Amino acid sequence: MAEYLDTPIDYGEDEINAFIPKTANAKYLEIKGDFPEIVNIKDKLFEVLDKPIDSPPLAEVVKKNYSKGKAVIILVDDNTRPNIHTRILLPILFPKIIEYGVAPEDLKILVSCGTHRPPTEEEVEKKILGTEIWNNYKDHVLVHNCDEGVKQMGTSSRGTPIYLNKDALGSCLIIALTDSEYHYFAGVAGTVKSFFPGIAGRKTISMNHPKAFSLETGFKSECRLGNTEGNPVIQDMKEMVQTVMKTKAVFCIDAILHEKKIVEIYAGDIISLHELARDSLKPLRIIEVDKGADLVIVTTGDLGLNLYQAGKGVHAAWNAAKKGGKILLLAKAQDGVGNKAYHETMLAIKEMNLDDALKWVVENKCSEETFRIGNQKPVDLLRILMDNQIDMITEMDHKELKETFKINPIEIKDNVQETLRAYVDDFLKVNPEGQIYVMADAGIYVKPKEN
Repeated sequence: MAEYLDTPIDYGEDEINAFIPKTANAKYLEIKGDFPEIVNIKDKLFEVLDKPIDSPPLAEVVKKNYSKGKAVIILVDDNTRPNIHTRILLPILFPKIIEYGVAPEDLKILVSCGTHRPPTEEEVEKKILGTEIWNNYKDHVLVHNCDEGVKQMGTSSRGTPIYLNKDALGSCLIIALTDSEYHYFAGVAGTVKSFFPGIAGRKTISMNHPKAFSLETGFKSECRLGNTEGNPVIQDMKEMVQTVMKTKAVFCIDAILHEKKIVEIYAGDIISLHELARDSLKPLRIIEVDKGADLVIVTTGDLGLNLYQAGKGVHAAWNAAKKGGKILLLAKAQDGVGNKAYHETMLAIKEMNLDDALKWVVENKCSEETFRIGNQKPVDLLRILMDNQIDMITEMDHKELKETFKINPIEIKDNVQETLRAYVDDFLKVNPEGQIYVMADAGIYVKPKEN
């Protein structure tokens, strides 16, 4: 009877383990170190609200800006994000804001959807707010629509028209409740991204994102995980938020999570918190390894509800794999592709070779005139396919996955555990000394010393 390593990994909401033989050259990639969960979350939140970074205390911000009958808007992520921090912090934050003098009827929750589909009521309750806040404030929930209810308030120095949600612009105070993570081309997500793209107009997003692209490499070298220096996408976003702040009071609360637990909370100026997050995340997200792997097994867990979102896992694995290596992605992708532009662009290039396809996409789908949200994904996928074979365990249509997206579907044999065991066994028969990495967290940034 074979003995297996302890390498727990999620497929959707189910945990799978015991699929890599102990004799294999394998490593389970996880952050090492003591990053304790904040136990008394209420005290910590109140502390940072009273002593924020580069901002007066929230009580003073409310007193200065609030007038009865005007909305105080809380920005929250949509259902494509974990929202662990949202469900923990909102039940503590709402009574505190009311204690500061805001009438309960003036508290509004605005879901920052960007260009994503609107969440269902069940998703708002279960995946965003939690039942307590939903039951008490369901009538206070607003959902952003990037095509309706937006208003222009200027143009950035990089030529991006600044369209923002009218409800946000009509409020007396916007409180962004975010969690920061690394982002594959904006560098760092959270904070400013809750505004742009979170509650921005489609035209704004469609003019901002193309600043990432390069005809030669797909993405500019500055547009990468964890980097904000010289990154035109995030710098443009930050400038647009600063424009908003000239006429609108903005306060930010930002959580840093590790293993689904809050380990840091910051509050204050949203630009300062964005810059702080870049460095705060380093010990929690970056793993250095000696070399890239021959096989990287990665999951997007229950957030891999479509291929578009599951792309984050592919990108994370690409950083960890050596050129010519394999990536195995676990993502149910039960909702299919998840983005129309991504799907249409991949259909348009399905008969092309990878080099021609990448060039065609950047030239025809990635200018400020032609870009639609979703066209960044073909660029990322194609450059990864140039380096690595991608296999996938999924519920998505296998024929579509193979023919349109050039990703190899793996048939599930009996169950996912047996399928993984068979997959790894087949890999080891061909490459018995091959290096295998298992990534249970697609938010990890793996940096090989050599590749």
